[in-house]
Amino acid sequence: MILVSGYYGFDNLGDDAILDVLCADLLALGIKGEDIVVLSNNPEQTARRLGVVALFRYDLKAIWRSLGKARLFISGGGSLLQDVTSRRSIPYYLGLVELAFIRRVPVVMYGQGLGPVQSNFFRAWVGRAFKRSLACSVRDAGSLQLLLDLGVPEDRIELCADPVFQHELVKSKEPRTRQILLNLRPYIDWDQHQKLWQEQIRLWQKKGFRVGFIPLGPGDLEMGRELQEKCTGLQVHSDLTLDTLRQVFVGVDLCVSMRLHGLIFSALHDCLPIGLNYDPKVEAICQQLEIPFWELDNLAELDGGIDEVLQNAEQHRLRYRRALSNLRDGALRNRAMVARVMR
Repeated sequence: MILVSGYYGFDNLGDDAILDVLCADLLALGIKGEDIVVLSNNPEQTARRLGVVALFRYDLKAIWRSLGKARLFISGGGSLLQDVTSRRSIPYYLGLVELAFIRRVPVVMYGQGLGPVQSNFFRAWVGRAFKRSLACSVRDAGSLQLLLDLGVPEDRIELCADPVFQHELVKSKEPRTRQILLNLRPYIDWDQHQKLWQEQIRLWQKKGFRVGFIPLGPGDLEMGRELQEKCTGLQVHSDLTLDTLRQVFVGVDLCVSMRLHGLIFSALHDCLPIGLNYDPKVEAICQQLEIPFWELDNLAELDGGIDEVLQNAEQHRLRYRRALSNLRDGALRNRAMVARVMR
């Protein structure tokens, strides 16, 4: 039995996509669905959607019992180990890792995007956990460097890519129809910036674009609804799922996203992505995809940047298509690592 821990069951499409890839890989490696146990905030939904077993992520008694039967504990992927948006994330995820160590269950750190980690205590804990793990993979060079700074030997770390990059590029045969998608997630300056976003949406509409808002994680939908109240014609794509996401991107010229996986989804659906940098992981994914990004305190120049991207769309598209090929190879190394430790 394989026990899997991550930010699952929170209606975050990016993390759901990571879990889908991981479960598909485990099934391909011969693990049956009933032998994959996912720790989830919504176990019924997770089990039904993926055909696996799921436990409530805070049911420590059930988790302890399951560790007694597990052959492997997988922690990841995604941005689990950071102490900026929450100081509870690291104690929760590394607490589970420590339980696995106590139960003598081999631990795999999978597709991790690390940091920022500001607390010296947490930094030392992260370093110890990775040193004791059976295998580990990270999704970007910044995460690799953090582990090196914490004394984790380089030969023990696989530099891979986000697991979602295992999916192949989907080139739409539909013509582009002057549409822009926007994804925003909760951030500290939202109240001050809301009028700026309203003005930006109206400007896009004045230029002849249809504008849609795509909520991809907790809190996004509420922001889209607030903008919709002030911006006539803004379409909010509520109730999005991984199955319906593809249709949203059909015919869209460009997607502006704060969320890392919003940029990945956009590139994989051959829609020009532009990042909004609220966190180092967004800058990292933009560098990997070779796409432009804007700082949130520089929104006044965003429209000019979008004009440049649209005017040079093919050059931008060629760059991220080339990057996707390399990133897919990197993502597949996560699967290879899991296969290797399961032999």
